Parts: sequence; C-alpha cells; structure tokens
Amino acid sequence: MSNIKLVRKLAQKKFRNELKLFVAEGLRLCEEVSPALIEFGFYTREFLSDERAKILVERLKTLEEISSSTMEKISDTQTPQGILLVVRQKFSALDEVLAKKIIVVLDGVQDPGNVGTILRTAAAFDCGVILLDGSAEIFNPKVVRSSMGAIFYLPIVKLSREEFLNLQGVEILAAAVDSSAEIYYRHDFRKNSAIVFGSEANGVSEKILAVAEKIFIPMNGHAESLNVATSAAIILSEAVRQFSC
Repeated sequence: MSNIKLVRKLAQKKFRNELKLFVAEGLRLCEEVSPALIEFGFYTREFLSDERAKILVERLKTLEEISSSTMEKISDTQTPQGILLVVRQKFSALDEVLAKKIIVVLDGVQDPGNVGTILRTAAAFDCGVILLDGSAEIFNPKVVRSSMGAIFYLPIVKLSREEFLNLQGVEILAAAVDSSAEIYYRHDFRKNSAIVFGSEANGVSEKILAVAEKIFIPMNGHAESLNVATSAAIILSEAVRQFSC
C-alpha cells in the first residue's frame, strides 16, 4: 500500500485503531510532534515559503515533497497548510496520570471539538487525563486539531468505568447539577482529585454519580447549562488557583 493511500485510510476510525496511527496537519501542530513518533510525512513546495516551515522540514528530515493538488486530496482540512504527518498512537502509563494533582476524566464526552478543547485546557493546567467509555476518540482529526498539540505531551490513559472506580488514593468529583452538589469554588481541591465531566446530552453516568462528590457552577443568567469544555475550564482554573495560594 502506498503512503498516499494509507493517509486516506486513516480518515476512518477503523483503520486508525487497526494500524495504531493517526494524522497531524498544519505547521503549529506538527511542530509539537516528537520525531520519534513520526511514521512518515509530506510537505508541499509552497509550504517552504515560511521560515518556520523550512526549519521544521529540515529538523524532521525524512518528509517527502508532494504537489499541492495531492495534498488537497489527502488533507482533512478545507485549506491545507502544506504539511501532513502520520504519527504513531501513544498512551501513557496509569502511574503518570495518577502522579498529577488534578485529573480530568471524560465520561462519554462525544463531541470531538469539546474533547480537543478540554485536552488543551488540561495541558494548560498541568493535569492528567482519563478517557472513559463513550468519549470521542482522541486521534480523531478534529480532536487532534482542537487540542492544539496537547495530545503529544499530556499524560492520557483509557479506562473502563469499573477500572476508574477502583482507583485508590483519588477523590472522585463529578460536575453535576444536583440538589446535593456543592458550589465548585467552595470545594477544597488541595488533594489529589479526579474531576469527571459527562456527556453533552446525559451528563455524568449514574455509576459515577453514585460514589462521587458533586460540584456545580452557579449561573445567574438564562442559559440552562454551560458547554462541557467551558465548564471544565472554569472548574480547573479554580482548582489550580487553590494550589497556588
């Protein structure tokens, strides 16, 4: 199979899972990729008009030049930037995630844009990440792009809900609108916390709600709820603020 055909196959989750590869595109995103994880890659001559682009291509060394028209055919974006890398998938060891003071847990968060944005926020606040069943695949092209490179250096693991609930030494919190929930900024985050954010449609699963301490973000306006990525940013900001005091 040619590398061009392989890139096209990687547009499908089935082949990404089977081959343990995914695609990264664009100058800024590709700058974040460790050369050790790159299977192969392409760039266009037009891409080299930028000085940063030249430096990147020289650093990666093994990339192949292709025409702009070919790049357009294999790119997942409407306006390709002129560089595309095929990258090996990599998850972290669970110990790396548990070493973080704050762990972000995605419980069935399905929108790729939300997942990528939450990963970016988690990286900004030095969190670990646990992906539970039903969440969007982190190697989905939309997740990769919206993470802005966070997937390349965040400690991330995949667990079942049962495996997550059996973890020791971590306080489980759930973002939930519930009569027993505590306002998020009144909670003491200064211990190892796993903060669970649920699906856009159904929230945190019942299994986790049954054992978690619940926190919520009070709202004075007319919105019924906040976007899950926005909720994550607000709560994580407060958790980090407490650590800094």
